[in-house]
Amino acid sequence: MSDPRMPVPRVIAPLASPRVIAPLASPRVIAPLASPRVIAPLAAPRVIAFGDVFDDVIVTPAGEIRPDTDTAATIERRSGGSAANAAAWFGHLGAESHFFGRVGAIDVDRHAAELADSGVAAHLRPDPERPTGTIVVVLQPDRTRTMLTERGANVLTGPADVDRALLAPGAHLHLTGYSLFNDVPGTERLSAVRACAALIAEATTAGMTISVNPGSAGFIADHGADTVLDASRGATVLLPNLDEGRALTAVVDPAEVATALLVHAPVVVLTMGRDGVLAAVRRAGGHPLVVRVPALLVDPVDTTGAGDAFSAGFVHALLTSGRLDAETIDEARLEAAGREGVRCAAIAIQRLGARPPLAGQPEPVTQTEPATV
Repeated sequence: MSDPRMPVPRVIAPLASPRVIAPLASPRVIAPLASPRVIAPLAAPRVIAFGDVFDDVIVTPAGEIRPDTDTAATIERRSGGSAANAAAWFGHLGAESHFFGRVGAIDVDRHAAELADSGVAAHLRPDPERPTGTIVVVLQPDRTRTMLTERGANVLTGPADVDRALLAPGAHLHLTGYSLFNDVPGTERLSAVRACAALIAEATTAGMTISVNPGSAGFIADHGADTVLDASRGATVLLPNLDEGRALTAVVDPAEVATALLVHAPVVVLTMGRDGVLAAVRRAGGHPLVVRVPALLVDPVDTTGAGDAFSAGFVHALLTSGRLDAETIDEARLEAAGREGVRCAAIAIQRLGARPPLAGQPEPVTQTEPATV
């Protein structure tokens, strides 16, 4: 989906052959899964996501928060959750979007209806004991966020919730960091890694492509970079932000981060806030295709869900412009996908909450301040 009012960012030539960096100390090099069948792209691709769905309580204090007394604030409620947000953006962009998750028993119909409004087929399991997950998001004057989280029914969500009947040639599986582990205790992480790797393997065997948004740098620190990369084994696209990419690779320079991650996935896109996006594709000759896309300039309202919007925009653009494999993605497709991801993120941060606008609602994007993705 494009916006004729938007200026087209200039295409920046690929970076000059990024220097080859030495591998991290004794990394585990994981052999790629067997090459999937080559499938023609779908006009309306099927995208499957599973994982977290939340009720977001968004608090905007009128001034500095005062301890032990009242502080005036605006409080609004929205639906969220990284995986559910991404599914909503995929549906908004025209994909056949399916979402699998768990909520409190009394909230199934409400969340299913809200996802349906964004074009998502919601497959929600009711939890008779746990409430729907809730996040209190406190927005600071500079629009940074403090988040307080109760995971609720999300703690039981896992790869087993996904209906395997939907795995089909040409479809796409999208995973988020919380989809991979869901805060399981250390003793259960190995089984969680195996379950996610098994789902990715099943999707690959079915002729699907896979994208993974690994989640926060703190999440990676909690679980370990090797564990996150093991659980993402077989992914076609990795979508970290710069902090997450640095946590996964232990290198600092953005081009070197992207190059290091190409060992684990043939397509890597690194979001860098005000510095825009760096997208890279593995090439057989050893020199990756690298494209930079500038950030759009917008007035931020709430940055919650910007990364989910970017992920959906980027992946959907690749799915609908050709086959999602490294050998067929050229500079024009890669730059266009980055531009679409940035556009979606810019729309997201001009809205309160993490979901896309509903049908008929405007999608204004004005160039006044760099977007954060």
